[in-house]
Amino acid sequence: MRSILSRRGVTLLSASALRFSSTNDTSSSTIAPKRQKRKIVPPKVDTTQMMKEMPSDPGAHARLSTEELERKVEELSKLSPEELEEVIRKLESDEEESSRVLADDSIYQMDVSLKPRASGAVRVFWKDVDVEEVKDYPGWYCVTVDGRKVKAFESSNILAVPSEAMALCCAQEYAEQTGYINKLLMPMSDMCSGALHVAPQMIPPRIDYLMTFFQNDNLYFRSAAIADEQDRMIQPIVDWFEATYDIAVPRIVGIGYPNITPHAVQKMRQHLLSLAMNPYQVVAFCVAAQFTSSLLLPLAMFNGVVDLPTGLRINRAEELHNINEAGMIEGYHDIREADAVTKICACVTSWKIMKDVPLSKCLEVPRASGDLDDVDAA
Repeated sequence: MRSILSRRGVTLLSASALRFSSTNDTSSSTIAPKRQKRKIVPPKVDTTQMMKEMPSDPGAHARLSTEELERKVEELSKLSPEELEEVIRKLESDEEESSRVLADDSIYQMDVSLKPRASGAVRVFWKDVDVEEVKDYPGWYCVTVDGRKVKAFESSNILAVPSEAMALCCAQEYAEQTGYINKLLMPMSDMCSGALHVAPQMIPPRIDYLMTFFQNDNLYFRSAAIADEQDRMIQPIVDWFEATYDIAVPRIVGIGYPNITPHAVQKMRQHLLSLAMNPYQVVAFCVAAQFTSSLLLPLAMFNGVVDLPTGLRINRAEELHNINEAGMIEGYHDIREADAVTKICACVTSWKIMKDVPLSKCLEVPRASGDLDDVDAA
């Protein structure tokens, strides 16, 4: 009998909610086929069109950038040759580290796990699942199966988390596995695995990724047929967002261009940076934004402006209307919705559990230990 206890009043992610997203028969006695390697083809970029869309007046953000550059040049001019040489050495060292991290970093392209690789399915052989503190890393916890530490997905390092509550959620996902391990039912373990590879210097690029959703946020738009219904659900988010960030939220019925100003973009980016998010929050935010095509909706759910059921209804309002009008395609709409519900719920839960974990605590990541060689959930 598999065991996993809820400790210290921690509520674990519902097993039934996770099963809702499963479309695989995990009880099958056959081994799942190996995944084929994907060839990544870079998209063609029409630079001519990009230049046409670029505003002729750079705006206030450009002036601020110029002023900042002039200030830095003035500071450097006052340095002695020895001090200047030290600054150059530090810049070169930082550049080398950034290049190294970028070379290893695939989460920027929103692969939640570090790197895909072809492998057969992993059989569930364990009976007991537990959580224990990592030796020599106070405040870090790992998941164990039959007393052996498990690996993070697509990694040789242990699945360690700087939060006992979050580690218990990951352990619950392991405890619910039957037959062969199914990572579609383990979104929190997947996000924790991915967060282990997010270095602090790679958080700003993810902020830039989030800002791409702010430019054409899904909450700006209304479908003419259900505009009133959408307004009732979205207006509390609009009121909260405008009061909190002092940024106007466009409202467009049908097709239109939100016309978000460069000043609003720069202001929102600074707000996101000021949150000082740790890697777990950043990964949860990016995944939630990807599944909602929105920056505002995940922020509202993270901050309790709307609850999860309301957020999920907002996210699916237009699609539900289309299904009611034209019918549902079984095997597409239902599977897509199950996956979205599972991922969004996991993202909101992860954010709330990890929001009080300081970034400094996430810097020293526990490395592989010799007792986990046979426990690989890749």
